[in-house]
Amino acid sequence: MKKISVILFVLSGFISLYSQSWNIVSQPDIKSGINALYFLDANEGYFVGDNSLVLHTTDGGTTLTQLTIPAVGKSLKKVFFTDKLHGFTGSLDGYIYNTTDGGASWNSYNLGQLIYPQITITYFDALYFTGATEGYAVAGKSKADYIFKTTNGGASWAIKDSLVSTTAQRWYDISFYDANKGVVIGDKKTIEKYTTNAGNNWTLSTAISDNFFNILHTVKWLSPTTLITMGEGNDFTGVTTPIYKSTDGGVNWVKKTQNVTNYDRVKDSYFKNANEGIGVGSNGFSKMYYTKTTDGGETWTPYQGNFATGLQAVTGIGDVLYSFGYDSHILKSTDFGSTWTGFKNKTPTMFVEIQFIGGKGYAVNRAGDFYINDDGLGTSWRFVSTSGIWDTYAMRFTSVTTGFILKSNRHIVKTTDGGLTWNTVLTPTDFNSRSIVGGLSFPDASTGYAWTSITDYSDYNVYKTTDGGNNWTNVYSVSGPGYISGNTAFYDANTGILAGPKQWIQRTTNGGVKWDTAVVNNFPSAITSKDCEDIRIIDDSHAWIIGNKFILNSTDKGKTWNYIDHGIKGYDTTFYRISFSDVNNGYIVCSNGLIIRTTNGGAAWSVDTSLYNDYFLYAIAFNSKGKAIVGTSLGYILSSDLTTGVIDGKNGNTVNGFVLKQNYPNPFNPSTIIGFELKTKSHVTLKVFDIMGREVATLINGDRAAGAYNITFNAQNTNGKFQLASGVYYYRLQTENSSLTKKMILLR
Repeated sequence: MKKISVILFVLSGFISLYSQSWNIVSQPDIKSGINALYFLDANEGYFVGDNSLVLHTTDGGTTLTQLTIPAVGKSLKKVFFTDKLHGFTGSLDGYIYNTTDGGASWNSYNLGQLIYPQITITYFDALYFTGATEGYAVAGKSKADYIFKTTNGGASWAIKDSLVSTTAQRWYDISFYDANKGVVIGDKKTIEKYTTNAGNNWTLSTAISDNFFNILHTVKWLSPTTLITMGEGNDFTGVTTPIYKSTDGGVNWVKKTQNVTNYDRVKDSYFKNANEGIGVGSNGFSKMYYTKTTDGGETWTPYQGNFATGLQAVTGIGDVLYSFGYDSHILKSTDFGSTWTGFKNKTPTMFVEIQFIGGKGYAVNRAGDFYINDDGLGTSWRFVSTSGIWDTYAMRFTSVTTGFILKSNRHIVKTTDGGLTWNTVLTPTDFNSRSIVGGLSFPDASTGYAWTSITDYSDYNVYKTTDGGNNWTNVYSVSGPGYISGNTAFYDANTGILAGPKQWIQRTTNGGVKWDTAVVNNFPSAITSKDCEDIRIIDDSHAWIIGNKFILNSTDKGKTWNYIDHGIKGYDTTFYRISFSDVNNGYIVCSNGLIIRTTNGGAAWSVDTSLYNDYFLYAIAFNSKGKAIVGTSLGYILSSDLTTGVIDGKNGNTVNGFVLKQNYPNPFNPSTIIGFELKTKSHVTLKVFDIMGREVATLINGDRAAGAYNITFNAQNTNGKFQLASGVYYYRLQTENSSLTKKMILLR
């Protein structure tokens, strides 16, 4: 956390900079993106992903245990286990890590060192083992792709084939029927290859003859001679999902017929026998989509799933399937894809809306995952349900049990049981017509408004309900500026505002039937970006619109808007969401973690840099106690203490009789001193966390008498080796009643 004691004179007023304590009250269970999975049986499997993520489950995904590999910050792209003890994972930069004890420890090997002249590997696309000792990897960079082989369980590797040319060519998958027969496929018609001698020599397949060929991502053997390969369709260009079959071990490939509207972008596939198979991926809008065959790949039937995430991979044991989405949502099917359930893991997905009403707190993220805070204070949050397909943009609850979520493609869902279940009340449009969300507003329990587009961007439509959200009618259509940003808000059942891009601000006084352009006064010509982002109505005399670095205020129910000279300069950020706890106290959260605050109804604004460049903030609300609760882009929910006072640069924060000082030195290497003071005897914990919120050290956990303390934190172990990587860390001091958090930087 930054301590700033400077007051800057900017334009016509004073801008104060301050820091305050922010606490993590909810964090993702899975803190990074998942890239690959492998299951040994129906219950035991592994997931790997970004930031050296390795997760192990022995109960079918109900419990996930994070394992540790030797390097920090690796993007792990593939994983393969030959038995319960022996496994491998490959990273984006061409390292292979192998374990012989079920993931308890790992060894590493750098594939890049085999290439002469040595290159920097930038992708790792395939990993496959035919036995305990023989395995294959596909990795490389643009215009230089390689097949690697090991014969000693990963201890050493050799190059067996390559794609090195002046044009970009890429193999995406490799698969073997037995120790000798293998096939590799990729993104060009002429690069598919096969081997019959354990990958020591590779022969080009007959070039695929198809004018609609697209990238192939997966290949699977159905028999000693039969294979299916699949890849990405494209609904925008009319390319159906590319599916090809070989009946001669990969020598020749024949395109298979399929549904002409099947544009599934297949990323992976699984066959449980020679006839029944499934390919998983996404539609053109990155949402769950899959296709199935029951006749060995001759014909395929496409399906649209009920989760707002494109599938990235699939594995199976009989009828049991596991898959995951691009935002680390893990899905499971026990009936070979007829139905899917999602695991209740908190994922690193952007929160788009937070609301407090009737002693409860509600939050929803972009994927439609719904969370509840039971005490209405925002102190803790639990995952409750997933609200279905299409991205979520807005949420409004009219009571503790009744709420609405507005999604892309004009989709509105409603709950009457506090978010346990969600039902469609406005049917989504066909997925190939892009529909973007502008906002959702309920001035009373019966009347509500939703603002969306129906076609790609410019056709704006306002839908209205007068029966508590059970039925919706299109009451207004207009050609807008070309896309949607901003929000909508209503003063009452008849008077409301649409605040959109290019300062497109419309006002209605007759329930949405007719709209007039609102007047904006004193807007500086120097501000060229005029896109509105959010709108907040406080009462008939106070309403706010924020946009790309600007603030507007209305005191006449939205008829006219006045530019507010907030005086904030020097920060490259977008004002994203605005919320007020009362007429005087309001926050604006910004895309790069900056927080802008007023305590006098907008007459002056101050800047909180506590979270600047550490979090991206996209949601904010106030609980009944006036505490701000914010949602981040990576699935964290933070709460403020709202007890900032003056930061004097010496003693740090003072809250409820205790002081947390800035560590010194900062940045530090390898050790630093953390000071704090207690006014009374307290039970104290002092912990260190990484930027993802993971605890890395506990420095104190016990009772301490009143007094001043200095604690040394060392990033090295007793052998002098660093245990932590360079970067930003947080230390949190907590007593029975309060907590304070500060930021420090380790530079190695």
